[in-house]
Amino acid sequence: MDRDLLTVDQAASYLQLSASSIRSYIRGGNLKAFRIAGRRKVLIQREDLLALLEPARPIEEPV
Repeated sequence: MDRDLLTVDQAASYLQLSASSIRSYIRGGNLKAFRIAGRRKVLIQREDLLALLEPARPIEEPV
């Protein structure tokens, strides 16, 4: 999967989430998505999808 634009289903599969979770992020304004004019298809940029990820625990800075 090396495309820069993903459908909702592809984004959900990529992050191992449900499509409804991805749609919830979009509705809540946490994930930017684009609709093709005149179509129902929603596309998400890969970099916007990856921006949802955060470290599971804080990264310690070297002293």
